[in-house]
Amino acid sequence: MLAAIRSAAVLGIDAYDVTVEVDVALGLPQWMIVGLPAGAVKESRERVGAALVNAGFEMPPRRVTVNLAPADVRKEGTAFDLPVALGLLVGTGVLEAASVESCVVVGELGLDGSVRPVRGALSIARRVAAEQRRGAPRTLVLPDANVAEAALVHGLRLAAPASLAQLVEWLQRGMLPAPSARSSAVHDADQLDVADVAGQEGAKRALSIAAAGAHGILLVGPPGAGKTMLARRLPTILPSLTSTEALEVTAVHSVAGMLDAAAGAVTRRPFRAPHHSISTAGLVGGGSSPRPGEVSLAHHGVLFLDELLEFPRSVLEALRQPMEDGTVTIARAHASLRFPARFALAAAMNPCPCGHAGDPAHPCLCAAADVVRYRSRLSGPLADRIDLHIAVPAVPLTELSSRSNGESSASIRARVELARTRQRLRYGGNGCNARAPGRWLEMHGDIQPEARQMLTSAGDRLHLSARAFHRVLRVARTIADLDSDESVRASHVAEALGYRPRGEPGAPDVAAARRDASPALPSTP
Repeated sequence: MLAAIRSAAVLGIDAYDVTVEVDVALGLPQWMIVGLPAGAVKESRERVGAALVNAGFEMPPRRVTVNLAPADVRKEGTAFDLPVALGLLVGTGVLEAASVESCVVVGELGLDGSVRPVRGALSIARRVAAEQRRGAPRTLVLPDANVAEAALVHGLRLAAPASLAQLVEWLQRGMLPAPSARSSAVHDADQLDVADVAGQEGAKRALSIAAAGAHGILLVGPPGAGKTMLARRLPTILPSLTSTEALEVTAVHSVAGMLDAAAGAVTRRPFRAPHHSISTAGLVGGGSSPRPGEVSLAHHGVLFLDELLEFPRSVLEALRQPMEDGTVTIARAHASLRFPARFALAAAMNPCPCGHAGDPAHPCLCAAADVVRYRSRLSGPLADRIDLHIAVPAVPLTELSSRSNGESSASIRARVELARTRQRLRYGGNGCNARAPGRWLEMHGDIQPEARQMLTSAGDRLHLSARAFHRVLRVARTIADLDSDESVRASHVAEALGYRPRGEPGAPDVAAARRDASPALPSTP
């Protein structure tokens, strides 16, 4: 007898329909799974067999053929266990075929018959909901641990059995009860605060600009100056995720198997900080079965690379295309996958191998050639893609010992939220200044004539590339938004120019940049 169970699988971060066909025929007892199954899919034979027996059903001594259609797409994961088990029960007459006609089934089976969570449940739920809107009523049957994320898709009917036996009982009674409503887990308040950092007012100002416009930032300074301390407080001033952004981020984390089942949705902007020993595939994604890398896990958030120049240059160069396009394309022989990667890069580095170049309290012991070689690990094209380059000098001990409190993260976040609101109104949707088209800003960014003249003059004197020219304009627009100013003025352009790198990559010279731009430029706050 032939049974067909609707299911789904994930390719990249998108789901596609899979029909699990199970044929139970007379013949020598054997199992055959076809349809390009990967190793975990082939092993479902053992899991399903044990689960059926331990749930009180019999394994038929028949010839069983399982086909996963479409048969020309490779199938990964363990989500087909539950539909295969249902197909066997339909094929042996335990269940009526009509009882599963309107169901889309995914789930892994334990040997005791329990239903275990799978990856990519949110993507599958979105796919099923899209079919439902086209007039095909569907109930998504999935593990109980995946209900919180699937419930983010409104209007979708869900059923979440705890075990195979419970699901069979529901189907035999013709009733699939909806799961109980889940409340999202409450996160603890931020333990870190920008006010904890003594001094470094210039770096704090740059952090607020980076957060307000989703700009990349590079912190350069000697060891112990507070670069990492500052960067790790960047999440505390980031604006809240919009509902659309939260769904996108949650989908990526679900596919990667990193979603907190209790929380359901990702409610905070991601902050990823991989070690410098990471591979290129680990950073941008890939592998034999491509999975999201750190740049995709940082989607709509921050990717922090501490000790930037300790990363292999080949790994750093892989960031150039995702930083420009906001996506990662991974091509394999059987498929070409795209993962979202709209992240803001935050990085920290020392100015030289010993770390003390430019530090008046500690003389640099590095030879000039060693410094040049060290800084050349950050290529010009990659440095050009980082909007804010800020020097982080060592803080005097007298300032460290003072107990004066600086501005809190909550206060800075309030300004950042207002700036992001202005940008959403300007660009629509989830737009921000860092991704605004440069030509559009030139025409519609309300740039005052003196600001435009200063930017053009400084661009010629500093030999800015077209990319750098537009990045300065985007940063100036963000500074104006932070100041609640509808127009981009000369003071905003002056401050934005001060954040461009000078000389060797990764060696900012803010004062020289200002002098070259105009003798009357004000100082950076």
